[in-house]
Amino acid sequence: MERPMEIDDKIIDQWTDFCKDYIGDYELPAWDTIPDLGLYMEQVVIYLKKELKYLDKGPDSDDIITAPAINNYVRKKFMPQPIKKRYYRTHLAYLLILCALKPSLSISEIQTLIPMDTSEDDLHLFYDAFRQQHKLSADLFLKRIERLKKLVVREEFLGNAFKDPATELIVDVALMSSFTKILSDKLFLFENTVTDMIGSVSPEEDETI
Repeated sequence: MERPMEIDDKIIDQWTDFCKDYIGDYELPAWDTIPDLGLYMEQVVIYLKKELKYLDKGPDSDDIITAPAINNYVRKKFMPQPIKKRYYRTHLAYLLILCALKPSLSISEIQTLIPMDTSEDDLHLFYDAFRQQHKLSADLFLKRIERLKKLVVREEFLGNAFKDPATELIVDVALMSSFTKILSDKLFLFENTVTDMIGSVSPEEDETI
């Protein structure tokens, strides 16, 4: 099948390099490297934007990391209150998790995964596991991008339906995002159903199980 438009190999490489730069070569900071000096709000925003730079969609898009958003998380008790307006390691760990998951989950859903009253030791364990999963998920995503790149190089994209490989890439990634969001919603529903079932069991019934 002929390409509907000429795609230079350099452009294809730019697509994959873009993904690698923003996702593949990126890791969340290790727990011990998260500042514990007490940052003020302006410093927190700068730190989060540096550590989560892949979330930046460009100048014309809404920014996920803002001072009003962080204040809202605190006000609604999605994370601990700052100490005398200063944010320490535990605060920043919460924010790294919140901001990383915000594009796909609601804040209330994220809160079910990591409640505000989580102890520092438990938060440390959760953050380490989250950091590891973040890297694994990024690697899996990049493998998908590499597969699409090979299809384009071999001219096996669906040129009869899409105007160019870029369109197919956008549709493919958007569908992956959609399916993933649907699955996460179903998993939350399943978890809540199980929790409700366990909570509805009386002590007498529980002893017979």
